[in-house]
This record gives sequence, structure tokens and C-alpha cells, in this order.
Amino acid sequence: MAAETFDVVVIGAGPVGEVAAERAARGGLKVALVEHERFGGECSYWACIPSKALLRPGNLLAAAKRVPGVPVGDRIDPAAVFARRDWFTGKGDDSGQVDWARGAGIEPVRGHGEITGEREVTVGGDRVLTARHAVIVCTGSVPSTPSIPGLDTIRPWGSREATSAPSVPSRLGVLGGGVVGVEMAQAFATLGSEVHLVITGPRPLPRNAAFAGDLVLAGLREVGVEVHTDSGVSQVAAGDSGTTLTLKDGSTLVVDEFLVATGRRPATAGLERFGIEPGHPLETDDTGR
Repeated sequence: MAAETFDVVVIGAGPVGEVAAERAARGGLKVALVEHERFGGECSYWACIPSKALLRPGNLLAAAKRVPGVPVGDRIDPAAVFARRDWFTGKGDDSGQVDWARGAGIEPVRGHGEITGEREVTVGGDRVLTARHAVIVCTGSVPSTPSIPGLDTIRPWGSREATSAPSVPSRLGVLGGGVVGVEMAQAFATLGSEVHLVITGPRPLPRNAAFAGDLVLAGLREVGVEVHTDSGVSQVAAGDSGTTLTLKDGSTLVVDEFLVATGRRPATAGLERFGIEPGHPLETDDTGR
């Protein structure tokens, strides 16, 4: 195996990992930044940036309609919206992020990094990186999928599929009233989908103040989202005319795509040897160690 020594090894090149790596390099340390997908992470390609690119046109249209005397239409051009989103995400090309890392004095290492010992990371099974000071774990999170009968018989959307969709589904079902569910429900409603948002409580964004959730609920309904409150999906069934969702009250919905947005969990798979269960967070002290 090829062995290399750095002062710091960072696993995960999303926003947190990039900032940690840059700060260490700026302080004069030799840094390796390990990433198994795209440098820039979830935010750059599947989350913050594409979601806001999808939301912005609808927000602008609504704002223009509120101002008397501004001539505006009623429709958004989905093809143009998707093209602008793809421009922001570089169509998944992370070469610019890699070049940035090298320019910042960081060694980008592409591959799956696994902690194999104290201050030791093995990449791709045959490249060993050792750290004089620390390994920084910035692996982010992955979607948390609920256990719903029939869900395994279809290909549901997660946040990635929603933010990178190449077209607008005629009928979209969304399960989950958190940030992902709310944003994608609004975005696709303004793009022309018939959207059904299913949430378990009386309002979306339950971690926020009630008045905020109430305002968001009103805003969703204003753009045409059918919000099913105090509900849930008890069963999923694939059919020739679409996917049938059976709701908590026994009623059914037929949709073309089904976005499951029921939260995320820490991406800590692979740390079982250190007593960390997959999906559980790392326990740290006040210094982050």
C-alpha cells in the first residue's frame, strides 16, 4: 500500500470539509481532502444551490404580480429554469472545486475514505493517509427512508432526484413537511405540477415557531399545493396510471412521482468497528474531538 503523511486529513469535501481544510492549510498545515463523490458536496449539486435555483423564478413571478403596473405572465418556462439550475451546478462537473482546493494548498484525494486506525484513513482500499494531528470527519448526512409497505416496489424520489429532475411531473406527491418537502412542493407547483404535500402535523416546519409554519402553509396553498395535514402515507402501490398513495384516513392519491422527504441521518456507516452505529452521530467534547 502507498502511505502518505499529512498534518490533517479531512473526510468529506462538502462546505464544512472545504472550510476546515482551507483553514488548516491557511495556517500552514499539510492537508488532504478526501471525497468519494463530488468536491463541493451535497450543497453544491443536490441541495442548497439547485433548490434555490428552482425556487427563485416562482418567487420573482409572485413578487412582480404584487406590484401594480408591472406586466407579467402567469407561466414559468421549466426548460429555462432547469437550464439555469444546471448552469449553477455545472451539470455535476466538480473540476472547478478541485482546482480551488489545489489553489488553496490542499491535496484533493478522490475516493471512499475509511478510518482504519488512529489518525489513519485508507482510500480506495490501497492508499493510506496518516495524519500527524487529526482526522476531521465531515461526511454530512444521507436521507432517512421510512418503512412504508410497497415503497420498495417503486423508485421514489429523494432530495437529489427532486433537485436534479430533468422535467416537471404532471402529478407530484411529497411526504414530509420539513425544508426539503416544503421547498420542492413550492418549486414544482410554480413549475406546473399538481402537488400533494402530506404532513403528519397541523402545519409544515414543525421545528419552527407555529406562526412561521402557519404562514408557510398559507403560502403553499396560495401557489396551488394541496396540503394534507395530520396525515401520512400508510401504503404505496405501483400501477399503470401512476403510483397510488394510501393516506392515513384511507383516501388515495395517484401521482407520477413520489418524493420522500422525511429527514436525514448522519453518514457514519463504516464506523461500526469503533462502536458507532450506522446513522448515529459521533460523540464529541466541547472542542469537537
